[in-house]
Amino acid sequence: MREERTLVRRERLAAENSGEGHNFLVRTWIKLEAVFRPLKLLGGLLLLLVSLFVFASMLITCIDKIKNSVCRSHCGFLLGHTKIFNPINYIMTISSRIFPIDYVLFLLLTMLFFASSVVGMATIGIRFLWITLFRIRKGQTTPNAMLMATVLLTLIVLALNYALTMIVAPQYSTFGAQTFCDRPSQGDLQPDCSNHRKAIKPCSERNDNPVSHLVCTPTVVSTFLNRIAVNFPFFGVVDFWAQFAFLGIFLVVFLVMLFRVPRLDEEQLDDDLREEEEEGLLASTGRRFGATWQDITGRPAGVKRANYGATNGGEVAADRGSTDHGEEAPVGSEAGGANRDTNW
Repeated sequence: MREERTLVRRERLAAENSGEGHNFLVRTWIKLEAVFRPLKLLGGLLLLLVSLFVFASMLITCIDKIKNSVCRSHCGFLLGHTKIFNPINYIMTISSRIFPIDYVLFLLLTMLFFASSVVGMATIGIRFLWITLFRIRKGQTTPNAMLMATVLLTLIVLALNYALTMIVAPQYSTFGAQTFCDRPSQGDLQPDCSNHRKAIKPCSERNDNPVSHLVCTPTVVSTFLNRIAVNFPFFGVVDFWAQFAFLGIFLVVFLVMLFRVPRLDEEQLDDDLREEEEEGLLASTGRRFGATWQDITGRPAGVKRANYGATNGGEVAADRGSTDHGEEAPVGSEAGGANRDTNW
């Protein structure tokens, strides 16, 4: 009997997914999804390539920090100047010369990190190690799970501030496309590089020319993070090695999902369908109880009585104040002034 109900629920779910019982717009949307499914597959492959590209850039920056850091663990592995080519850093720096291409690219990069975090949390739920605490399900997420997910997303945004600024594109996040003329100045005059194009160099924190410190202006975010790393080296070291942990977990999950065949969680699907069915039964029971109560009382919900109001009340009072033969009742009688309004 239970297996029969399960099959009936699955059949109803398949019918709903095919658009049966829905209006014209929903059926049209389902057909459009089926038509553009190849484009969806191509979009997934494109996002996969972008993710691998970001992974390579982060790994290059981390290796560069280990090899060429100014003071290593004493200042949170700060990098004065990138010495290993970083593709994302180069693309962002070149695109910053044309407004607003770099802003759009950086926004898309940020949305990639944030959307990936949201999708991952919705897929695996909220866990402590291997123990599942809460599940994120459509229309059935508990308030505790929503509150925990909000806290985790806030912490993820805090981690993104460090990763995007110090790891993904450090040179762009610090100085952007700023350059200076690396030639000796003559007195109080600024050095001239009109005829010396090769002397124009990008701004960095390890330039020996004092002119660079007067011309180059670091961003507020990079200055804030650098000061935290210098004054509190422990936080800088933890943030830096946490990037290696993130890259390692990404690599393991990528390899596992690359060779693992996706499976449908039939038990969870049956539980969701059972809960939807119970909610529907409870709602229909409430409607039947309301209809039965209306039949007993004879008062339909939401409909006012016909003789309710000031006008009808006045007519009723006037009828009560008259006798059966149309004569007015005495003032002191029970059918007369006793039942009239006091302001007559």
